[in-house]
Amino acid sequence: MSPMFAPSLSPQKPFDAPRRKLPRWSKLLWLLAPLLLWWALRDIPLAQVWQSLKQLDPRQILVLIALNAGIILLMSSRWWLILRAQGYNLPYLRVSIYRLVSFGISYFTPGPQFGGEPAQVYFLQKRHSLPGAAAVASVSLDKILELLANLAFLLFGLLVALQAGLFLDLAPTQTFWLMAGPFAVLLAYTFAIWRGATPLASLLGRLVQQKPAGGRLPRLQAGISESERQIGLFCREKPLSVLLASGLSALIWAGLLLEYWVMLRFLGLGIDLPRTIAVMTLAQIAFLFPLPGGLGALEASLVLAMQSLGLNPALGISISLLIRARDISLGGLGLLSGAFLTRQPDPANPLRRTNEEINFAEGD
Repeated sequence: MSPMFAPSLSPQKPFDAPRRKLPRWSKLLWLLAPLLLWWALRDIPLAQVWQSLKQLDPRQILVLIALNAGIILLMSSRWWLILRAQGYNLPYLRVSIYRLVSFGISYFTPGPQFGGEPAQVYFLQKRHSLPGAAAVASVSLDKILELLANLAFLLFGLLVALQAGLFLDLAPTQTFWLMAGPFAVLLAYTFAIWRGATPLASLLGRLVQQKPAGGRLPRLQAGISESERQIGLFCREKPLSVLLASGLSALIWAGLLLEYWVMLRFLGLGIDLPRTIAVMTLAQIAFLFPLPGGLGALEASLVLAMQSLGLNPALGISISLLIRARDISLGGLGLLSGAFLTRQPDPANPLRRTNEEINFAEGD
């Protein structure tokens, strides 16, 4: 995600922010969820779903939990590396918790997996005293690299499906080009920032000129300009760090692919690597739907995947239930962690001393 989520550099508790009403048209998107769920479940006996899940033994469940925990920790590595390269040596576990909070907010928020980034900025500012622009720049660069990696994998997955002759009835060629457009735009945006340009800030600057003086737009434009400037400076001065962060993106996707392969094997699906990549690609595309956690879209995409592979579509529902159990558990843990952190002072933060400590210091 670009720095657009930073309307100002002043921290605000992510759980205490005022609620905003969703546009009326966006509420119509919620009708997609029950429709997609109905379509996915309409011809599938739930007994078959239970039968496939019942074959998982406790050892296999523990293996999946361990894989999930490892991937969650791995997902924080890119952001942690960027912060270290900026000169901020934060504890890795603390960064992982902030990332988990962000995931929880994004997962339960309508939209394609966005929404938790302000919480990451908030924790960096309030609990570690990072400057606002530096905090926004670290989160923005991490999100840009994540989006580039996500779109690159989706393009690769669709290409694998096309080469293997899979999902021909699902029009993967059109989907491929739909993914290629945003990937090219994001790549061009990243290159422009690298060269020192501030594309979003310049675009907002034109809007500011057309609006009367005052308001939030000038502050927004100034904040984005500073964030883009810092990201560009970081990319030019720390190219090795950017390269390492990109390598970590590839490692994260390798871990996710391993998790899918193990999950499919445990459910009795001994499919080859191209088919595993294709199934994972369809599942990831479902999360692009503007619904919380891709509700309904994930189930429908996995049912379609199983049907296209000539397998029992009930397995698609079984896979989606495992994914739901994982994501809801992690998202819920993230929200609980965030609620706890916003109400607890951080003793490591020198700006958050208690009154007793201040009085003791003044007495000395």
